[in-house]
Amino acid sequence: MVLNILFSYNRAIQLDYLLQSILSRFKISYKVVIMYHTSGDHKKGYDLLKKKYAKYSNISFVERKKVFFDSSYIHVINTKENRNFFRAKNFFTKNADNFKGLLQKIIAQHDDCEFVMFNTDDGVFYEDVIISDEVFDIIRKNPGEASYRLYVGENLEGQPDYLQKKNTYYQWDYYADKNIHHWSYPFSVDGTIYHSKGLLKQLKKIAYHNPVTLEENAFQYIRKNKIFSIGLSPIKSQLVATKLNRVSVDTLNPTIHIKPEFLNEKFIDGYTLKLVIPKHIDNANIVPDEIYLIKGDQKELIYSLDEQGKKVQSLLGIEGAKEQLE
Repeated sequence: MVLNILFSYNRAIQLDYLLQSILSRFKISYKVVIMYHTSGDHKKGYDLLKKKYAKYSNISFVERKKVFFDSSYIHVINTKENRNFFRAKNFFTKNADNFKGLLQKIIAQHDDCEFVMFNTDDGVFYEDVIISDEVFDIIRKNPGEASYRLYVGENLEGQPDYLQKKNTYYQWDYYADKNIHHWSYPFSVDGTIYHSKGLLKQLKKIAYHNPVTLEENAFQYIRKNKIFSIGLSPIKSQLVATKLNRVSVDTLNPTIHIKPEFLNEKFIDGYTLKLVIPKHIDNANIVPDEIYLIKGDQKELIYSLDEQGKKVQSLLGIEGAKEQLE
């Protein structure tokens, strides 16, 4: 069984859309844990989500909590760099919470889930997720080396020619290429399945305080130690990130700036989200062709792909944002 941990902050309506895509597209055995935190009126949105998904026994919500310090850092303050990170991000700081300890506890407690993956609330599964036993066996036999990435495939621009095509999947070495792109980036918080115990063993050694620093610091640690070298993926990608907005101050990735506050107000008022995903996907990060809000028989178009959206899309290369919007 796969444990799918979703990271979410102030984007309840987008999280709802992701959950709907998981319910529709996942053809494997799974559990979902939403690891979230909120501010202001966004709490009302998450309260609505909890009620909406209360009937699903395999979906649960866990809220991040403020703490004076997260005791899980005790295992990582053996270096000056990690001690400085702990002091700056967690030790009696204003916004300190239990993200690191909570994440590791969730993985450890779900011992019925041999595999784990993460997703962020701006993702959408646009193809059915069907994974062969052969892929799971590779990860099982290589718990600290193999992972399966759902957001890459031969349809994406820039897929390297050194990948080996198997029956229902691709396989490659994450360290075959010095240039940084999706196939040389051995850790991601989006749509990548790991062996739970194999990943947890490494996470305990890494200092991080939110999804952004989890990805950045884990990537640096994993790449430095050349672990998780075996990459696997479907033939065609099954997940995209939709660049509607940005809620983290730790990243400046370009978006089309549809305000989370506006979307939350609509969600509280009973609207749900509908995205028109491009028919041809050649990038893991996309700007939707159209965005609708739906309530009963009402269907409100709030965005149609324009020149600004095309500009944002052009900046989303295979290595991430090519440059920042001014």
